[in-house]
Amino acid sequence: MVAFIKNFLCVVLVLVSCDAEELQRATFRAAVYEHAVILSDVRHENSSVSRATALKHMMKNLNIYRDHVETASRQGVDIIVFPEDGIYGMGFTRKALSSYLEYIPDPKNESWSACAEPNRYPNTEVQHFLSCLAKNNSMFIVANFGDKQPCSQDTYPSCPIDGHFQFNTDVVYNPLGTLIAKYHKENLFFEYQFDFPPVTEVVTFDTPFGLFGIFTCFDIIFHDPAIDLINRGVRNIVFPTAWMDALPLLGAVQFHSAFARGMGLNFLAANINWPLMRFHGSGIYTPDGVLTYYYNDRHARGQLLISDVPIIRSESVSTSPFTPRLPRIPIATSGTELSVVHWTQNPTVPLSPQVFGNMMITGMRAESTFRSFVFHDLYTFKQLDGASAGTVSVCNNALCCSLHYERDLVSGDVYAFGAFDGLHTYQGTYYMQVCTLLKCQGITKSSCGKPTTAAKTHFRNIRISGNFSSPYVFPEVLTYQNGSLAVPLKNTWTYTPSILSVDTGLSDPVVSAGLFGRVYTNLDTNGHNQKEAFNQRN
Repeated sequence: MVAFIKNFLCVVLVLVSCDAEELQRATFRAAVYEHAVILSDVRHENSSVSRATALKHMMKNLNIYRDHVETASRQGVDIIVFPEDGIYGMGFTRKALSSYLEYIPDPKNESWSACAEPNRYPNTEVQHFLSCLAKNNSMFIVANFGDKQPCSQDTYPSCPIDGHFQFNTDVVYNPLGTLIAKYHKENLFFEYQFDFPPVTEVVTFDTPFGLFGIFTCFDIIFHDPAIDLINRGVRNIVFPTAWMDALPLLGAVQFHSAFARGMGLNFLAANINWPLMRFHGSGIYTPDGVLTYYYNDRHARGQLLISDVPIIRSESVSTSPFTPRLPRIPIATSGTELSVVHWTQNPTVPLSPQVFGNMMITGMRAESTFRSFVFHDLYTFKQLDGASAGTVSVCNNALCCSLHYERDLVSGDVYAFGAFDGLHTYQGTYYMQVCTLLKCQGITKSSCGKPTTAAKTHFRNIRISGNFSSPYVFPEVLTYQNGSLAVPLKNTWTYTPSILSVDTGLSDPVVSAGLFGRVYTNLDTNGHNQKEAFNQRN
């Protein structure tokens, strides 16, 4: 009995020692893989394909996954993230995709390692592959795959007529190969092959190096689940995505790094690589800036990114600066009163009326301002004049923005500073407040706001601020490097609430810099209504 107690105490001491070592860790090693996905030849068919055909196609992509997991394992990676649609691609009809999907059990209700128990559920070859990949390489694996869940209209009125839901799903496996989390994408982006989940959830999973939240692609634009996770104190995010660049403000590396910086997150973003359709841009981002990223808009080529990431332990909700309350207050949009998120603290930067003169929300428009479209939204701009330094201010509705700059003067490079405060209605509906310094596509004012991917002008100093009405503001800096767009690495610029500062200059010419703010309202929509209309027509 004494010997048993001694052995038991030894085991306890070992476990306590291991836990203490984990708590003392300062970093974890993360990987994201940007995948040049192999597309299906039958994705456009309006009929089912055989399971054998689907598996043959998926294994082409999964074998590439395996090669990069093994490479990452040799480098001591703790967690790897793969992109949305990476296992089978995109562009499917609902019927053509059906054979690719698998029933994925809910890890909240049961513990299952498909590697250890491959026969618990039929037709789960992909889950078996991923489970064994995690187990054999002792790694957390995050992948995106399709979940096929049977349903009836008696239980769910939204159940499709074919008797099952098809969900765009993220799955997470631990180093033992056990499925520990699955998340159904809430905000679909014209993905008619998938269903909106009838029940939405905030999904997290625990690791020795912190608590992680998970969401997918278009989810980042909306309050749920992204901001809900942040409000709960989660500070580490895994983000499978199939993101199509929407310049000048919504490039993948540009916006995802801005979201991480503004929200104070470790953010692991894995994109597919399909430059022909503007899908590219992955990275590992932190509250202090970009650790590593990949942006290849010319060649279809995958890339494994690995970096040591500072550990952030989750905060309690009471200490989070983003705890909202929800009154109804008016916003200037055709006289409609909106239900918006209001804040327990004032996050705005006071801007003196002396700075703006008669432009301070008076309805007057200074002669030097002009209007131009940015991604289908009409901004108010002021063009930077021929000076190498200056201060510019501009207002749009209730948002006023200020810019101080110092730059080199380069012939042919025209810049404008703009503001937008309103409801964006193209490919989704959501309320934005934006202050942005943009390089114009050409020399005319009408070209300001059109996408451009090159610049020659170096800025020695940039300071952008605005009187934003919410704390959800994402600071963006996009530059031009070696013939391609780039994002500056960490410690090259600073951000404090509603103020972006470049004090020591950037090594590369500036394409854009700004503050992208979101005000979450009851007019925000993710396309759910369009999906219902599509289903009724088909």
